[in-house]
Amino acid sequence: MGFIAAFMALVLGEGAVHARRSAKAMRIRALPDRQVMADSYIPALAAEGGRILWVGCREYTLDDYAALEARGGEVWTTDIDAGAARWGRPGRHRTGDVCQADRLFSDLTFDAVVCNGVLGYGVDTPEQKARALAALASVLRPGGRLLLGWNTDKIVDPVAAGLTAADFAPAPLGDRPTRVGFDAVTHVYDSLIRL
Repeated sequence: MGFIAAFMALVLGEGAVHARRSAKAMRIRALPDRQVMADSYIPALAAEGGRILWVGCREYTLDDYAALEARGGEVWTTDIDAGAARWGRPGRHRTGDVCQADRLFSDLTFDAVVCNGVLGYGVDTPEQKARALAALASVLRPGGRLLLGWNTDKIVDPVAAGLTAADFAPAPLGDRPTRVGFDAVTHVYDSLIRL
């Protein structure tokens, strides 16, 4: 959180920070998949606590990691786009390719990883997806959570394609089953644990 946002939150309350979000960020946060993220997955991950890696940073993700940290989580962020660092966690952001997360975070182990909207948006080939998932498995502790968000109109189902089978098993998260799909959008969430 920047100085101005932190000051506004302190003086005017947390709602003032949300009021400063762009109209685009607010539209994205209002989508059904983002509502499930905010209403179900964030509280469930926060309850589990620990160190959480958020892959892919944008303005509309700021509230999510702020909510995780408000409940005691330690959020780290990464994005391949150096310009996205402004949406990452100050002091806990690393710019790099998720396919090399094992090198980028070789000094850390995570209790959970949120990789939402990355596969199919730059990590496109089967080889890239397999490498990204293997790299994330390398930085995730055994029994740790992977919340994988992807779009049916962008990629082939990574679970059905066997890309998660070597390192992950499906497991419900919070009040949601292992897979959540939506009628109104092409987004799918898969909740997995590291073997």
